[in-house]
Amino acid sequence: MSVMDRSYEDSLTERYRELSDDIAAAVAVVSAKRGHALHAITVDSFLDVSYDPPTMAVSVYGGSRMMETLEMSDHFAISLLNSSQRDISERLGASGQPLYGSLKGIDTFPAPHSGQPVLTEAIAWFELRRTEILEVATHSLVVGEVVAQGAGVDSSTNKPLLRWRKAYGTIGRR
Repeated sequence: MSVMDRSYEDSLTERYRELSDDIAAAVAVVSAKRGHALHAITVDSFLDVSYDPPTMAVSVYGGSRMMETLEMSDHFAISLLNSSQRDISERLGASGQPLYGSLKGIDTFPAPHSGQPVLTEAIAWFELRRTEILEVATHSLVVGEVVAQGAGVDSSTNKPLLRWRKAYGTIGRR
């Protein structure tokens, strides 16, 4: 094995972090109720898994308070942020989030089936019934079947909030 190959192995994690930042991703908020408190975090690691039945998955750090909340709840919501909601993304993405009151001051409404909090100004939202949790490395993939969905206020004219290379942006006209 050459010296170049060995240095590659030594820096695999760092190089992965650097290259994975080149993946442009939509930014969303995952939210759920914990008792009567509303809890939420920012994510950019989520995906639609299947159209039949409509199914989505989200990656959440396994040791986080949000993961504890998702394990306790049968339902959760995903709200896709619009380009004017960067402040919400930064606020809910900060480490050391308080467990209670994280959505204080953010307009939400209860999802129709379970009452999970949905961001009013999101481009789109999905209410999910949790079907599976898969542990993968340091994170858990939380899989859910979509039980309700909708578009947010002004969704036809809003642009999505995107992350790329640790920065925020958006795309052109809708």
